[in-house]
Amino acid sequence: MSEYKMRMTGKPRSPLGGMKRYRVTLIASADAREIDEVATLKLPIVDIARQPTQIDEPAFFIPPRLSLPFIDGISRADQPTLLQPAISMPGRTGSQETISASQLAGGENYLSLAFGMIKSSGIYAVGALASPLVSLILTPFLTHHLSSINYGGLAVLYTVIDLVTAITQLGLSPAFFRAYNGDYESPRDRLGVLSSSIILMSLVSIPIAIAMMMTAPWLSIFLFKSVSYSGSVRLAALVIILENLTVPGISWLRAEKRAIFYSALSIANVLLVLGTNIVLVGVLHVGVNGALLAKGAGYVVIIVCTLPIMLLLLGRRQCLRLRSDIIRNMLFFGVPTIFGDMAAWILQLSDRYLLSHFASLAQTASYTVSYTLGGVLSPVILAPFGLAWTPIMYAIAKREDAGRIFQLVFRWFSTVLLFAAFALSLLSTAMLEVLFPPAYHPAGLIIPFIALSTMFIGVWYIFMIGAYLRRKTIFEFLFMSVAASVNVLLNIFLIPHFGALGAAISTLLAYIMLVLVSYIVNQKIYPINFEIGSFLIKLILGVALYVGSSLLAHTQKPMIGWGISICTLILYGILLMLLGGLSAKRIRKTLWYIREVLSKERNKSYA
Repeated sequence: MSEYKMRMTGKPRSPLGGMKRYRVTLIASADAREIDEVATLKLPIVDIARQPTQIDEPAFFIPPRLSLPFIDGISRADQPTLLQPAISMPGRTGSQETISASQLAGGENYLSLAFGMIKSSGIYAVGALASPLVSLILTPFLTHHLSSINYGGLAVLYTVIDLVTAITQLGLSPAFFRAYNGDYESPRDRLGVLSSSIILMSLVSIPIAIAMMMTAPWLSIFLFKSVSYSGSVRLAALVIILENLTVPGISWLRAEKRAIFYSALSIANVLLVLGTNIVLVGVLHVGVNGALLAKGAGYVVIIVCTLPIMLLLLGRRQCLRLRSDIIRNMLFFGVPTIFGDMAAWILQLSDRYLLSHFASLAQTASYTVSYTLGGVLSPVILAPFGLAWTPIMYAIAKREDAGRIFQLVFRWFSTVLLFAAFALSLLSTAMLEVLFPPAYHPAGLIIPFIALSTMFIGVWYIFMIGAYLRRKTIFEFLFMSVAASVNVLLNIFLIPHFGALGAAISTLLAYIMLVLVSYIVNQKIYPINFEIGSFLIKLILGVALYVGSSLLAHTQKPMIGWGISICTLILYGILLMLLGGLSAKRIRKTLWYIREVLSKERNKSYA
């Protein structure tokens, strides 16, 4: 489960030569003398249909692998950027003054950029929220209908599926977009990309899956120290084939911008997985095998709706063949991304297997539930922000005051993350007690560690600005490899002593290491004053308030305890605003600006 994500003729261009360069131009204002009066940057519009999305199994929420610097096979430096409108300020004399979309100084100066990012993130969040929301429904459902041991076994099988698909897909998804949208222009060549992708996925996936089925008893012993999961391993191998066979179809729909068809398949996938789980696991009591069949059913509907259409098209055009030149081009681009995916898998998912090996499947189940609840920040905030931020980041870098803007983006984005992690820790603990069986309630202690770990992923996004702008993207893989190594070593040491809590602590420390190394190196290649002291004060203050309120609320009646927690959350929010320098005057100006923008948007819709 996972994913991240023009024109010419004849043979493919070189990787960099085939890309369009989007240049940002600054419209000068003759009488602009204050920061408020800087003119608007005009940026190319983001093509939402080409943004990376994924139709995926929602029974577990597994955070998306930390992305390498490519979206749809195009480097982040070459991504299109977002058009932001100029907003007129009242009470100005002389020529009309505007708030720039690229501005972001202490108050309303750069609010249009902030508002544009929030609006853009909201668009992406619509798609990003579907899978985790269904996951929040399915997770308590599965925990009620599966024993903790079987639920833990299912978690391990899902991580195995994720690892094997990451390897066997050969980086085909980003390579497909690179070839289809960048390296080839003629319809016949593009059909060759599609045909080669289908054949390549089949040639790679089917033999490996057959090998897994034949060695299922040995794999079951390796994973679970028992042959009882042999049948489930075979079904996992089948799921791997089905998931890989969806890659060409989904990539083709996105490359052709068939947004409606793609969205319909996404909805059908989610609903079918949800319904099949309810029938097989809840009604027929098929157990782990039922959940795996439900996962596979979601992929079947995609294959049925895409593969016949593609084969019919290729057959009519007589293009159904394997082209060696296209395969070489795609593998040359795609295979190196596997190493990044593997490092990210080790960092984010290997702890489930290590838990099952050094502790128990029951603790693996508790940890997975905690990760589902504590990791909600990733699809709700991080993924939408990442897609909206990437193109805007390069536009900001072209400004003379880029350092100040990046500083303020970090200040307020980290503030949002800190507050969200605090609130999520409180809310998720309540959801755990209400929605899950009592056996999972002790896992509430793990949720704040996972929420804090997810918060650090967001901090890491900002700290990596230097590596992206200086095109030293190899650092991303190196940083993840260091953090992954730390995670594995700490898991091996802590899990035997502390179980699931040890895995959560290992995850948190690994992400702290990722952030620390990234900050040190990026400051050397692209120094930015991120106000680290202020961030640490906010972080320590939040931890102290959360621990103190939790200890105090634990000794009170439920209603009083919740009152204490809510009051502490409000207090923390006020303190964050004050520490960020958000005065009452600035709040009033911000609200006025938002009202003006919403009014303009409303007028556009009526026009």
